[in-house]
Amino acid sequence: MDIVIVGASFAGLTAAIECRAAYPEASIHLIDREKEVGYFPNALNWKLKGSLTSWDQARISLVKDAEQADLDWKLETSLIGLNCGRKTVLLEKGETVFELAYDYLILAMGASQIWERSTGELEPRLLSSKTIGAAQASLEKLRDAQSIALIGGGQIGLESLEALSQLPVRLSLFEAQDSLLAKYFDREMTEKLRLKLEEAGLDLHLSETVNDISLSGSADKVKLESIHGQYEADYLLIGTNFKPNSALFEGALELNSDGTIWVDAFLQTSQEAVFAVGDLIQLPYAFLGKAYLPMINHAILTGRLVAQNLVDRKRPLKEVNRIISSHLFGYYLTSVGLTEAEAELRQEIRTIRLQRPFSDWDERLVDFKLVLTKESGRILGGQLVSKSQHLEQMDSLALAISQGLCLQDFLEQSWLWLPRSRPLVPILVEAANLYHRLLRAEE
Repeated sequence: MDIVIVGASFAGLTAAIECRAAYPEASIHLIDREKEVGYFPNALNWKLKGSLTSWDQARISLVKDAEQADLDWKLETSLIGLNCGRKTVLLEKGETVFELAYDYLILAMGASQIWERSTGELEPRLLSSKTIGAAQASLEKLRDAQSIALIGGGQIGLESLEALSQLPVRLSLFEAQDSLLAKYFDREMTEKLRLKLEEAGLDLHLSETVNDISLSGSADKVKLESIHGQYEADYLLIGTNFKPNSALFEGALELNSDGTIWVDAFLQTSQEAVFAVGDLIQLPYAFLGKAYLPMINHAILTGRLVAQNLVDRKRPLKEVNRIISSHLFGYYLTSVGLTEAEAELRQEIRTIRLQRPFSDWDERLVDFKLVLTKESGRILGGQLVSKSQHLEQMDSLALAISQGLCLQDFLEQSWLWLPRSRPLVPILVEAANLYHRLLRAEE
């Protein structure tokens, strides 16, 4: 049996390892266009913050496991064609083009951050850390940088902004929404972070869409244009949303309207024996049907599942919950489930927000928000901004959301759901009491 896996990042590496365990006699071919694989996209940020002494520390341990799995590695090799009728892929390495037959094909080619109006001439002025080579090249560029512009005030853009703030450079951030992390947090929850950025002297442009980027007349700067004006910087980092690397499959595989590859519950595409995983696909998402959620944990999850479904359909995809967490400019920010803005589009809701320095909880600032259904109190989402880390407890909250628990049920079972330290329990107790007081006041 020949298993061909295209893409050796987190989803592809996981799929290769799991396929070797499930099908010990199979020939497994792992293909990637890069020379070195398995590096976290945060490598450049970690390097700037002094968290890495060597680039290898930014490499996921999956690489070592894959190296021991008896795989046929084909690196610096690109997929350029797919023939589902003949069950072959067309590959290119250097000037050599060749075919490779498969019994089962797993597409794990990930996604890219693409500015659709950019051209190749901008490359010298762009910063990127998508690959380790790009991260190393970007670090060299930064040695002579005096000003940097960033597009995107989401998780990627802000984590890059914090890392770049370690340098003596002028930083400008452009975000089309009117608040930071708008995809994951309601506006009021990130106001402290916004003020922190302004206090740090960072140039924030909220509610400002960049319409075009180009080189300056002397070609030594990048120029950004919006409805509000024109700006120049030595370098530009694009931190906008990901776009799946699926263009090659138009006409060959069924694609969704957002460019993701359609898959069934077992990760098979519209073509028999062709599967897709990771950042190429949508996932079933609680409350939203299906959604595009390009995250490392989802890449690894689908990489595991696909190996179990190649020959026999054993494990269907289950609903996932979105959970993101970042440490930015001294604040830990975690969001699970739906925001208030998302939830109120679908049903009547109640929000509970607790904001004060709870000395008996944490001795430091806690700003906590729960999104609940109005009548039953079912937990739909939660947002936490704190000076200390509570990710473990928020993970438990995400699990409660996936189980459909109401707030009272969650509290009564807190000994089961929450870790022993349970610093979130007093917050939830007060939130539950406030919720019930509001309900009684309306009766």
